Amino acid sequence: MNIIITSLILCLLNCSYTLSAPSTTLFPKRDTFNPTSAFNSAINATWSVFWNDQYQAFSENDPACSMTSTNNFTYTSVWNLAVAGKVIVESGDIFKTINVINNLYQYQNSQGWFATVPNSSESFVDDNCQVLWVFIEAYKLTSNAKYLSTANQLMQLIQQQWSNIGGVIWKVDSNYIASISTVEAALSAVKIYQYNQDDTLLTFANSCLGWLDEHLTDPADGFYYDGIDKNTWQVNKGKLTYTIGVAMSTYSYLYKYTNDLHYVLYAVKKAYGTLNSNVFLRSNGYWNNDLKYIHLLFAGFADVITMCGQKGYIANVVKQGEFIYNYDQLPNSLGSYLDFTNSQPLYNRYVQSTGDSSITMGSSNGGGGASENGYCGNQPKRSLLDNASAAQIFYQISRFY
Repeated sequence: MNIIITSLILCLLNCSYTLSAPSTTLFPKRDTFNPTSAFNSAINATWSVFWNDQYQAFSENDPACSMTSTNNFTYTSVWNLAVAGKVIVESGDIFKTINVINNLYQYQNSQGWFATVPNSSESFVDDNCQVLWVFIEAYKLTSNAKYLSTANQLMQLIQQQWSNIGGVIWKVDSNYIASISTVEAALSAVKIYQYNQDDTLLTFANSCLGWLDEHLTDPADGFYYDGIDKNTWQVNKGKLTYTIGVAMSTYSYLYKYTNDLHYVLYAVKKAYGTLNSNVFLRSNGYWNNDLKYIHLLFAGFADVITMCGQKGYIANVVKQGEFIYNYDQLPNSLGSYLDFTNSQPLYNRYVQSTGDSSITMGSSNGGGGASENGYCGNQPKRSLLDNASAAQIFYQISRFY
C-alpha cells in the first residue's frame, strides 16, 4: 500500500509541475540549442583560455588581461579547479584528465586534504568533496587505482569532520557546520559506495540527510539553510540551489542502490520546490542563482531523470539550460560564459532581446554584484569557474536530451 501511495504522489508532483510551469513567452525555443555542442565549445574555451602549459595548471587569470610581471599566471582556487577538472574528465580526454589530476595533487597537503591553493593552511570540506568527485570520474575513465585510493582516503577524512552536534564541518576543524559540506559529504559517500560496497557509507549518507532535515531545513519550503555554528547554535538562514541539487543527486543514488521509492519522493519534493517557489525563481520564471551554484542543481535533475525515471522534468530543465546558452554566453568569445546580471554587455543584450527590465544588474542570488568580473580592455573579464560551471550544465543536460 505504501508503494502505491508513494507512486501516486510522484505522479501528482510531476503532473502538477507540468500544469504550473514557469512562463517562457519571452524566450521562444531556438532549434540551434544542442547541449552536446554547447558542452564541447565550453570545455574547449575553458581549456584554451585558462590552462597554462608552462605551469601545467589552470590559471585564475584571463590571458587577455596583460599581467607580464607574473607571466599572467595565478593558481586558481581548488574549488574552481575541481569544477573545471570534472568537466575535463567528463569530456573523455585521457591526456587532459591526467594533467588535471596532476594539477590537483599540487594542492594536497601532508594530512591528505586539498588546500584552497597550493601551500595554503586552509582546507574546506565542501571543496574536498568536489575534488573527490573528480578522482572518482578519473578512475572511471582511466582505471588508475591510485585515483580511487585517493578518493577513499579523502572520504575517510571527510567523515572525520562529523561534528559533536551532528552535521559535517565546513572549514576543516572549525565551528561552522554548513549544509553544503554535509550534503556533499553524503553525495561523496554514495559515489564511493559504487566501488567498495561498504554499507556504512549509505548509513553515513542517510545520517547527513536526516540531520539536515532536522536542523537546517526550512519547513515552509523544504530548502536548506546555509549552516549553523556548533558553539552558539546560531543559524545562517541563507539559501542556495546547490545544496538542493546535491541532495537530489544523493537521493537518486540511494534509490539506485536500494529501490526504495521513498528516496524518489524526497528527491522529487526538492525538484518540485525549485521549479515552483519564488525563492529560486526570477520574475521571468528562470533560476536566479549564479552559474557556480546552479550547475549542481542541473546535476541533481539529471540524476533524478536518469536514475529515478522522472522524465516529466526534461522539457523545463532544458529550457533553463537554453536560457543560459542564450543569455550568459559572451558574444565575442564562443564558449565563454558569465552571469548576465554581473556583466553589463550581457545584461544590455538580455534587456534588448526580451524587453524585460524587471531584473536588475547584480541581482543573482549568491552573486558578487555587477562589478565582480571587471574588464580586459573592452571585453568582460572571463571566469574559469563560470566557464566550467556552464560546461557542467550542458553536460548534465546532454545526459538526457
